[in-house]
Amino acid sequence: MNENLSREKVTDSLRLFKSRRDDLLHEDVTAFDHHLQRFVEFCRTDLLVQKVIDPLRKRVVINIEEWWKSTLNRGSKIVFPADTEDELLLRFEILENVLDESDKLYKFGFAQGVHKRDDCIGLFRTLIIRPFIEELSHRLGEVANIASPEARTVQAIPLYRIPSPNEIKIFLSHKTVDKPLVYRYYQALQEVGFTPWLDEPSMAAGANLERELFRGFEESCAAVFFVTDNFKDEKYLASEVEYAVMQKRKKGNKFAIITLRYSNAAPVPGLLTPYIYKDVESDLQGFFELVRALPLELGPVRWKAEIGQGEIKH
Repeated sequence: MNENLSREKVTDSLRLFKSRRDDLLHEDVTAFDHHLQRFVEFCRTDLLVQKVIDPLRKRVVINIEEWWKSTLNRGSKIVFPADTEDELLLRFEILENVLDESDKLYKFGFAQGVHKRDDCIGLFRTLIIRPFIEELSHRLGEVANIASPEARTVQAIPLYRIPSPNEIKIFLSHKTVDKPLVYRYYQALQEVGFTPWLDEPSMAAGANLERELFRGFEESCAAVFFVTDNFKDEKYLASEVEYAVMQKRKKGNKFAIITLRYSNAAPVPGLLTPYIYKDVESDLQGFFELVRALPLELGPVRWKAEIGQGEIKH
């Protein structure tokens, strides 16, 4: 959490950001000018947003008039800087400029081949506003030091429900011979937005094994133990079980110890029996039980990015 902002102020900022954003993106276009003004004024004055914008203004110089000159020629290509910080500030200054000179919004639409007011607004929302809001959402999350910023902060979820980035990994404990099986879980967890910890991709060459294992548990919200027919003894697990139990005692309900036992495998080791364990017949069943036992939840349902493009018809 940023030291200069209380949890209450951050929560209020995120709540207002969501409200102003939703009005600007989704309310009827007849009130677009009003919602644009409210959104821009919020960004200009909100302390959390300014922690993103102010440093950019000190480092980046934007020639907004030159951008308009190159963009408002009919059929011209819309070009943004390659640097993401330059692009973010440019998009914000475009919004400020349109607020002060509303005719530029319609000139922007005309240059791109649309002529009706509603279509000009829709195009401007798609090409200028949405990308700005997506990037700003991400950066607000970084400033507030919370996880999944785009998915969570713009929904104004209470701050106590949002973990920090250094406590959301999922530690995958296994025998080396089972790595192909566990790697399938690793890939599946990544695909749905979780952050799994697996020794090979997560440890740098030459790293101290015990120190990296301990750090992996410290930064995790769960430890998953895979018991297969290759699981013959539990001695190699001693350190990892000890670390897991330590985290469970320390974090309580914010840490889960999960054991998945495959068919024909050895019994679950005694050290793990007090915690969640499931007998599973397949990877699919195992993945279902794993996700269900996590203290984290999946993010909100949304269209894939590539499907959401091109919603404005010319």
